[in-house]
Amino acid sequence: MTAKTVTIESKDYVFNTLKEAQRYYNAIVKELYDAKLTLTSGQDFEDLKWIYSSYCNYTNHNLDKLGDSDIVGFKGISTVQQKGGQYIPTECGAVIFSDGTEEEFFTDKAIKEIASQQNPR
Repeated sequence: MTAKTVTIESKDYVFNTLKEAQRYYNAIVKELYDAKLTLTSGQDFEDLKWIYSSYCNYTNHNLDKLGDSDIVGFKGISTVQQKGGQYIPTECGAVIFSDGTEEEFFTDKAIKEIASQQNPR
C-alpha cells in the first residue's frame, strides 16, 4: 500500500504522507489551545480555512453554513470523543463564523478525507 500524499492548495505544498500533514496541523491546533489564541489571519489561517472548506465540499457537511457565513477564525478547544465505548477528553479545533457561531473541527478527519479524494484507488 502506497502512502497517500496530501496537497494543501492554499499554500501550494505537498505533504509526502497523510500522517505528516496531520501532525503539522495538529501542532497548530495544539498551540492555539495551549496559548488560548484565536487565529484570524496568515498562512496557517488560510490553510485551515481551505482544509475545512474542502472537507465540507467533499462530504456535503455544513454547506448551508459556509454559504451564509464567512470563516473568521480558528481556535483550539477541549471536547469529549467516544472511542471504544469510553469518553476521552481531546483537543480539537473550532471554526469561528462571522455570525459568532462556532463548530468543532477535527483536522485529522478532514485531512484524511482530503487525502482520499486526492488519491482515489
